[in-house]
Amino acid sequence: MTVQLTTVDTYGNVGEAERETEVFLGVDLTMLGAVSSDSYTGINAELPVEYASFPMLASCAMAACSGGLDLITLSKDFRVRSDKHGAAMDAARTMARLTQVGAVGFSAEVPTTPESIEEAVKLLASQREGWGSVEICLNDDGTFDAESLAVPIAVAHDLGVSITVRVPVRNVRGELVAQLADVADSVCLLTDNPHDAREARFALRSAARERGRELKVLVELGVVISGNKQAAVERARLIRDMNGSPVFPNKAHTIGTVYDVADTVEEWIGMGAADGVIFLPASLPTDLASIIKGVIPLLRARSTAA
Repeated sequence: MTVQLTTVDTYGNVGEAERETEVFLGVDLTMLGAVSSDSYTGINAELPVEYASFPMLASCAMAACSGGLDLITLSKDFRVRSDKHGAAMDAARTMARLTQVGAVGFSAEVPTTPESIEEAVKLLASQREGWGSVEICLNDDGTFDAESLAVPIAVAHDLGVSITVRVPVRNVRGELVAQLADVADSVCLLTDNPHDAREARFALRSAARERGRELKVLVELGVVISGNKQAAVERARLIRDMNGSPVFPNKAHTIGTVYDVADTVEEWIGMGAADGVIFLPASLPTDLASIIKGVIPLLRARSTAA
């Protein structure tokens, strides 16, 4: 951990209290994967197969490690080649190759099935210096089948692999809170609202603490970073026009300078909405360089000042 910021915590009836916390910072590199050929179905032509660039992935991963980030992630949308259908384990298999680049966390999202979790755990269990995490999500109906996943999750914990569950913030209630507090090492809240994230985080961490466990709550933050606000807005518009969709639909995001991004991180942490942030760069390696060279030094300076 490289950054400490002031946050607000509350557990049960203890009430709110400010404290210094180590902020967990990561980056998602999924966009370095191959673009699925399904994206070009409107083009009436035989297109060549596109491959993900492992040298570029390794370069960005090494930069993230040396630049002070704590975690590198790949979502289950990551693809090694554009024409390969059903390649839902590409993220875990690729991440297993990336684990040699440094001593940070390496997290890969896989389908929420016992077989997928077992395979991912085997791939990520042996780390040279870092640590592995397997990401899973809720079922399509918003439930979490903890019973059917109990064995592979127990094996993961026995082998030192953590479990991260991706959860829409609206689902954090009732029985699900207890289930996540029992098995998850971290929860990635899917939300663009820090107030909703704050309530969910307090519920999850309180339930985990009652069970004698610690649970980290993370959020994703999309970033488009330029030297000034207007330049960042223009770049976001260009990316939107190229993709034919909003840059970060239904996700928390900041479009601006490194100061704007640092302010957003400090705001989310300060109000108790998260224990850490996973950056989603709009473009790589441009935004990753701005995170490493600009955002992290700013956050370090603010923690030192505090």
